[in-house]
Amino acid sequence: MTTPVVVDIDQATGDFKRAMRRLASTVTIISTADVNGSRFGMTATAVNSLTMDPPSLLICANQSASIHDPLTIRGRFCVNVLTTEHEDLVAAFSGKLKGDARFGVGTWCTDESGIPYLEGAQCNLFCDVDSIVPFATHSVIIGRVNAVRVEEGISPLIYADGKLSATQALTGHVRITSNLSTLTQFLPEDLASFLGKNPLIDVHLEEKVSTAVVSAVEENACDIGMIVSGPKVNKLEVIPYRKDRLVLTTRAGHPLADKDSVAFADTLEHNYVGLHTGSQINLQMQRAAAELDMSWKCRMQVATYDAQAAMVQAGLGIGVLPEKMANLYAKAVGIKVIRLEDEWAERTHSIVIRSYDSLQIAGKRLIDHLRRCAG
Repeated sequence: MTTPVVVDIDQATGDFKRAMRRLASTVTIISTADVNGSRFGMTATAVNSLTMDPPSLLICANQSASIHDPLTIRGRFCVNVLTTEHEDLVAAFSGKLKGDARFGVGTWCTDESGIPYLEGAQCNLFCDVDSIVPFATHSVIIGRVNAVRVEEGISPLIYADGKLSATQALTGHVRITSNLSTLTQFLPEDLASFLGKNPLIDVHLEEKVSTAVVSAVEENACDIGMIVSGPKVNKLEVIPYRKDRLVLTTRAGHPLADKDSVAFADTLEHNYVGLHTGSQINLQMQRAAAELDMSWKCRMQVATYDAQAAMVQAGLGIGVLPEKMANLYAKAVGIKVIRLEDEWAERTHSIVIRSYDSLQIAGKRLIDHLRRCAG
């Protein structure tokens, strides 16, 4: 006769929890929407592939979770695999925020069937519910994968021993060369958020005109270049980053100061304060004036926006600045900001690299971050 084994349930449960803390898992967000379009999401590590033919996976959901009924009734969901840049989403989707407010964190899009998915996730796996197996407090859900989106680079967010961690050391060195417009308008905030999450990555930043930025990338003098559209990029990889608009600035009392907008052609009778030789703004104005068969009268050139705004305020000429910077100087020194009506006044800022695959891990992580910042 076999002697029954007495199991201490409390002891077994405690040991099981300790054991599970040693099981590293990739962090995901399960997202879905009900028939009315209301969105639901939760963080999950209980996600596993099941079969390759057909492509399928397993997820587990607590039957008391708000997402459970919408997911099982709608019968469609998305598994969003998080990257090391998505730690803020974990808290939002783990109870810090409720309901649709969770989707205010991160960049969320909607597929053609109305299911929300995270833009910039490591990958997105869109699934139809095949079957549901209730077990104790949870439901084991088998999903058939019918669509997949995969991002470049591999840096999934890992959960182990009760805390989040990266799969690779957050160290390294990245060399950036940027034009003045991108450097002053967009990079400060984007680099601050990046370094806040990656304090052991060292970033070296240098300012050059866009044409020199392209050369620096081609010659491997830097890892990442930031340019304004215009220079030939040859065989470099180009990633769209941001857009801006150029505006005219004048001192108060100037003949153009009371206008809300003006065509560039109507400004060419006045003297200009330009930026340093080779700047993309100067080149754009010279090109536009040549197309009008008119001359651009540049009285003096300066190296910074600060100096240009000061010269404009002193009445030494009018100037063209990016709108974001012009508005700052309008508050600081009282110059007037006037919209330029010409199409070329709207510009595209881009990231240029030799190739994504050639970058070190730190460089890839920064590129991924800048892409997410750009939306």
